[in-house]
Amino acid sequence: MSGAGGAAWAGRPADAELAPFYRRYVALVPNGDLLETLAAQGAETAAWLRSLRPALAGWAYARGKWTAAQVVAHVIDTERIFGARALHLGRGDPAPLPGYDQDAYVAALGPERRSLADLAGELERLRATTVDLLGSIPHPALDAVGTVSGGPMSARGAAYVIAGHERHHVQILRERYAAGGAA
Repeated sequence: MSGAGGAAWAGRPADAELAPFYRRYVALVPNGDLLETLAAQGAETAAWLRSLRPALAGWAYARGKWTAAQVVAHVIDTERIFGARALHLGRGDPAPLPGYDQDAYVAALGPERRSLADLAGELERLRATTVDLLGSIPHPALDAVGTVSGGPMSARGAAYVIAGHERHHVQILRERYAAGGAA
């Protein structure tokens, strides 16, 4: 890991650093150095995804729900978006950032099926670059608040959302997909 690790990433975002909607993700992140948490989480999630039956990639637990592969692709897309938000905020760019339509992003993936092993590799590579990116943000810039999706967000807040959002979706994958009939 590079840059601003250690104490800079040990503190959780203050309430003023995130819109209330994102608090549910922050609550899922364990205490400690966030960069270390992100690195470990990425490796653990990738290994777990590789351990799943390949048929699970195209399976959804209910009609109208995303397939397991679509859930993982959504986690990847969201990490990229929140990584870009953290960069934008951490470099002091004052321009407000828009939201994004997660359903439109998933729909744009198309009908092809990607294997969970392929997605696991992509997530693992992305996580390594996310940790490098976040480590490059200077400590004083972590808590500078900008506007994202019409609400407040800091670079620290965006980073915590990355970790909590992944944890949220891995929990759903474990409970509703891997524990279901296709696993």
